Amino acid sequence: MQAKNVRLIEPTLELEREYQAFLRECVDSGDTDYVFSKAETSDTAAVIRKLQDRAKGIGLPEGWVPASTYWLLSADDKLLGQIGVRHRLTPALEDFGGHIGYGVRPSQRRKGYGTKMLALALEKARAMGLKRVLITCDPANVGSARIIQKNGGKLISESVAKTGRLTSRYWIDLDSNPEVS
Repeated sequence: MQAKNVRLIEPTLELEREYQAFLRECVDSGDTDYVFSKAETSDTAAVIRKLQDRAKGIGLPEGWVPASTYWLLSADDKLLGQIGVRHRLTPALEDFGGHIGYGVRPSQRRKGYGTKMLALALEKARAMGLKRVLITCDPANVGSARIIQKNGGKLISESVAKTGRLTSRYWIDLDSNPEVS
């Protein structure tokens, strides 16, 4: 596992170049599930303000909940991934989305970073007072399912969400989940 000496931080303008490189790589690979639109991402300072506001529940679109976003950094400050922890669930998030959404930089996948990033985010969720978290993924996304399972995720259902997508739902009990090394 290469995921040693990594850490989660709140997004910072000091890493603007690294963030823009991360976004370019995600967009170039076709993986845009967790990035803002091109117009929004061209202004890193605005993105960071928006993320800070979301964490505080400011200016949320209808039906959204506060969510804290973190970046996973290597020891040399390479942006390896991004993860968001929603502070609570709505019925829509119980159906699809859950408490946590994440993505690993395409060139850094299959190196253990997703597993470690989720473990670190679960610590953030514990600190927020969450007792358990729901995480959803596409059943065909075997890598994501493994990340969730390695962090104590228990599959509770697979069904078609209201979005029309087949979705696997996992609960992680934070009171009994040991930290992943």
